[in-house]
Amino acid sequence: MKINGLPSQYKPYEKIILGTNVIENVTTILTIKGHVPLLIGQGEPPKIWLYIPTDNFGTEWYPLIKDNFSSHPDVKVIAEKKLVTIKTSSTTVLTCLVGDNNKLNILKLDLRPFGLDVYSDEKSLKVMGNTLSNNTFKDLKVVIGID
Repeated sequence: MKINGLPSQYKPYEKIILGTNVIENVTTILTIKGHVPLLIGQGEPPKIWLYIPTDNFGTEWYPLIKDNFSSHPDVKVIAEKKLVTIKTSSTTVLTCLVGDNNKLNILKLDLRPFGLDVYSDEKSLKVMGNTLSNNTFKDLKVVIGID
């Protein structure tokens, strides 16, 4: 999905914790060539959209998960009231939890199984060899844009 074509039911969280980074009032965390691979929107449970590239150039994208529904049998969305986990047959791709004051905590993120060098742990967010930690991103449309 393109940044200018986000789902009408998508409402971003006002505050997201990703590693040691604080993200406030941001439309989306990441774009690649104008495409949004991951959206996490407000809801009970949080609403996930995950698009993956279908070519090596990142020009074509496939909707793997739309509003918590997986289009592939090997990708499972486990959704509880405030917690969503996405798993493949070999790893956990995403775990996010809604905390106090509707703050979203992204506990685990690993898009490497889908060919995207984006992952996080409790200390940092790693994107294409760059490490982001202890940052605050505020009032942005996109935190990281890759062209």
